[in-house]
Amino acid sequence: MAEEIFIASTENLKDLKKQRKRICALVNRAIREKKDADLTSLTKVYALLYSAYVETSFLKLIHTPKAFTESEIMQIMAEHNLEEKWVKCVNLAFNRLNTTNLGEVANKKQTLNRLMQEYIIKPSLIRNKVAHGQWIYCLNSDCTKINQNTTTQIGNLDFVKIERYFCIYDKFHQCILDLLISHKTHFRDYYQIIAELKDYIESTKSWSLETKKHKILSSIKYQNYKEKYYKNGAY
Repeated sequence: MAEEIFIASTENLKDLKKQRKRICALVNRAIREKKDADLTSLTKVYALLYSAYVETSFLKLIHTPKAFTESEIMQIMAEHNLEEKWVKCVNLAFNRLNTTNLGEVANKKQTLNRLMQEYIIKPSLIRNKVAHGQWIYCLNSDCTKINQNTTTQIGNLDFVKIERYFCIYDKFHQCILDLLISHKTHFRDYYQIIAELKDYIESTKSWSLETKKHKILSSIKYQNYKEKYYKNGAY
């Protein structure tokens, strides 16, 4: 069963990556053509795509050959929600480490759990609202009143923030995969991957949709694009 799910998830993930490229191309086009309404729609779709990407990637991860036993996979999938499944996955992954340095294990767990909470679990709450059609106003869990805090977060969601989540998730995912199937290289590569991840988070924390727009609209490529459309009467 694990092999079948792994193969299916691998193919699903390949297609999601193709769709991601298409959406990115459409976003760049919407920016060049200054179609903000299209950009807003694409951003919501991109949030949904990220949710699908993480869920499919997670399934592929836990069904990776020689990663977990059938019993361990069942334990993970028996958890009630995404957060509990990830926590169980991380804890079981650390059982793979052949080390008596409990302090090192504790530090690594703490680092990965903190990254998981900040960049996987918290964003998943926003994605859930988008998936349930709460694109402007978000409701509380009982759907009895508006959740103003989440509504504000939805309003502040932009394409670049979601793109950062993709990149952060991929590096986080690599750390867990190394724990599962690359026991020897994990000790060599872990801190390098974590350092790269922290550097990326720090260097991109000021990135926003506005910075992306400025980069695109001030580029030579855009100037050539605009000149072409001037000639065709599109401007």
